[in-house]
Amino acid sequence: MPIVTAYEDTPGGHDALVLGAQLARLTGLTAVVATVYPTDGMGYSALARDPRWREKAEEVARARFGRARELIGGREWGSEPEFAPLGPGPAAVVLADHAEEVGAAVLVVGSTGHGLLGRLAPGGTVQRLLPAARCPVAIAPRGYRHTAAAGITVISVAYDGTPEADRAAVLAVHLAGRTGAALRFVVVAASEADVPAATETAHKGIAKAPVEIDALTDVVVGRSVAVTLADLPERTDVLVVGSRGYPMMRRMLLGGVAGVLVRTARYPVIVVPAPD
Repeated sequence: MPIVTAYEDTPGGHDALVLGAQLARLTGLTAVVATVYPTDGMGYSALARDPRWREKAEEVARARFGRARELIGGREWGSEPEFAPLGPGPAAVVLADHAEEVGAAVLVVGSTGHGLLGRLAPGGTVQRLLPAARCPVAIAPRGYRHTAAAGITVISVAYDGTPEADRAAVLAVHLAGRTGAALRFVVVAASEADVPAATETAHKGIAKAPVEIDALTDVVVGRSVAVTLADLPERTDVLVVGSRGYPMMRRMLLGGVAGVLVRTARYPVIVVPAPD
């Protein structure tokens, strides 16, 4: 179960590289750095039949992987990552298929939009990838390469007692166990009157954590679940959230809260997909 990082030589790609290296080093999982070429959506079949395409693709991949090595040294990964040139094809489709093929634990991507520094602002590839991916997808906020801490000490999971939240909790427990991070079950209460019920829900969540993991609960009052989760008052290094699937359309749509989070959160967000 490797950590697969989608990489291109852009600021968003560099942010993804830092987050992918961090997750691979701290979890001890194998690291794979994947790059897709070409991704412009034109003439894939013709390119694949042209013998010169392979030469060009390999040239692009070598340049990107060389830059990745410059940006992230071997010690940052824990061990030398595997480099995987992919394509031709649309980046979102190719990456989702590769992640499924290798059984990725997490697929890491960068925020490719033009949001504020330290915020998520997914561009087209990320928006198309999230509903299509069959494995959890981690999105690095813009500028993460400049703001990332040395370690991951607190992993928060958005919890409301639903099956989506339970799936997110499973991944959060796995990551906390591998990284040694504390695990926080965060429940958002709409008002002070809802705090007792939210506290009960949080206790149901923490019961899912093994005793050897340092786990705690946090009930936060906020009218908007998504806005509250995007800017939690207590320290959060990574936020894990479940995506709500829609019958017959879960490959096309991303649940409302998860959709807002990947556009506005100020820390990396890992979206756990709904099952097929």
